[in-house]
Amino acid sequence: MRRTVNFWKGLVPLLRRFCREHGVSFNRAVNLAVEAFLGGCDVERLRLEARLALLRREERELRQSCEAMLRSGGYLRGYVERVLMQPGRPQTRLGERVPLGGVEREAFLRIAARREQIAREIAELELKLLKDVEPFKLDEDGSCVKKKEGGEKLNE
Repeated sequence: MRRTVNFWKGLVPLLRRFCREHGVSFNRAVNLAVEAFLGGCDVERLRLEARLALLRREERELRQSCEAMLRSGGYLRGYVERVLMQPGRPQTRLGERVPLGGVEREAFLRIAARREQIAREIAELELKLLKDVEPFKLDEDGSCVKKKEGGEKLNE
């Protein structure tokens, strides 16, 4: 079976030099490297990272769709009000923009809902991937608490 593989820019010259110096064919070196990698890798982690990359790509595409819709001149009234009320932004009249309606509004709301679902799933995957990482400790007021080596608290 013949497949095309895209290598990182600087990797091919290194691999070719390795093959030449060790008298190994390019394909054999690649196949042995992949075999060794798969034998020692955490398959569950790879699966989670692949799913995370897919979700990030989908969220990015949805965000681009939202941005394209908003650039078209139609804005949701609440969004326009928030943008116009932010300090440092020029004030314009709300009547200058036409709010999204009908199909556009429904599409925008569905895209926003899907982005929320993706964000939730990304958070769940990150929790699984970062299971060995100690989370920040928070005080009652929400500030981060760090402990010194002796166990004494430091507020930062």
